Amino acid sequence: MESGKEVILKWAVEEITDATSLAHRLDSGKILVVKHGVDPTKPDLHLGHALSLHKLRQFQELGHKTILLIGDFTAKIGDPSGRNSARPILTDDEIKANLKTYVNQAKLIIDPQKTSIQFNSKWLSKYSYADFIEVAMRVSVQTLLEREDFSARLTGGHSLALHELFYPVTQAIDSVEMNSDVEIGGWDQRLNMLMGRELQKKSGQIPQEVVEMKALIGLDGARKMSKSLNNYIGLGESADSMFGKLMSIPDHLIDQYAELAAFMDTTEIKALPKHPRDRKAAVAQKVVELYHGPAMGKKALSDFNQTFRDKKVADHLASDLLFNRDSISLLHAVAEAAECSNSQAARLISQGAVTLDSQKMIEPNIEIDLKSQPMLQVGKHTWRKLGKIE
Repeated sequence: MESGKEVILKWAVEEITDATSLAHRLDSGKILVVKHGVDPTKPDLHLGHALSLHKLRQFQELGHKTILLIGDFTAKIGDPSGRNSARPILTDDEIKANLKTYVNQAKLIIDPQKTSIQFNSKWLSKYSYADFIEVAMRVSVQTLLEREDFSARLTGGHSLALHELFYPVTQAIDSVEMNSDVEIGGWDQRLNMLMGRELQKKSGQIPQEVVEMKALIGLDGARKMSKSLNNYIGLGESADSMFGKLMSIPDHLIDQYAELAAFMDTTEIKALPKHPRDRKAAVAQKVVELYHGPAMGKKALSDFNQTFRDKKVADHLASDLLFNRDSISLLHAVAEAAECSNSQAARLISQGAVTLDSQKMIEPNIEIDLKSQPMLQVGKHTWRKLGKIE
């Protein structure tokens, strides 16, 4: 069984800037200041976000000082990492609303009793223009423009606003202000975290160790999990929704999700069932248990089996979709159920993704008698009991 230090150095880690140095710090007996910074630009977290939070939890379990740093100030600038255009500026009200949801979801993973939640507006809002110029004198513009995302935008003819150059510098100030020993973040945050390391050096501090986490591939099986790509599983989703989405991941991702989403170790992964469907179901149940508890994990598995294996529909999985008429075309019903255009609905029907009372439908213009309250299924996860408004 791996020690706590080995888990920190290996589990879900893409790269550590200096793994040997971090190992020495962990062996030194010193209580390290470990931070994970987040900008509350969106209200919801997904399984991809959970990786960094779980790594923070691992440091907590070894007794280190862990900080969830809320970028309520930097959120107003907008992180340019991986972007080809500037992010929209958020209002204070939007940030506060996002923040409340974010912290509540983060506490599903980290120990709230061992977590110091801090806000970078505490110090950044006090920085004068002269203070920022003093910091800027330690930063090379050439270094900033060598960033892949910045250089790509410049060479591609995309706009790069001056305030976006400020973002990595402003985030680096956080590391100096907190005198952090370790910073945890996704691989896409690498350049921002390294800027903190450089600014610490130039400020006379021992530079922080940078722990870059692996990227969890999304439901499309190809790209990093992201809300903008709609290939994500949210931490706040219902147990049934979470379970159903996990059962839709490609088979080649099962072991990755076992490690990075269900937090299973090598022994647990080896002990999983051999059949892909059963293997996937075991992983899905484990993930649901992490966020909804063991009882809901078992119930989600039972409901899924009843729905898909036994060819029945659990009543609570289907919501009503009512119309003020006696009949409706299949095309219109699918468009309403899937919240898509008529052309997209027609494509779903032609692809065989639509059933009515368990019968596959291929004719988009067929009229559906709503008085019989038929069950419409679109894709793997959308169930609607059709009916007429009385």
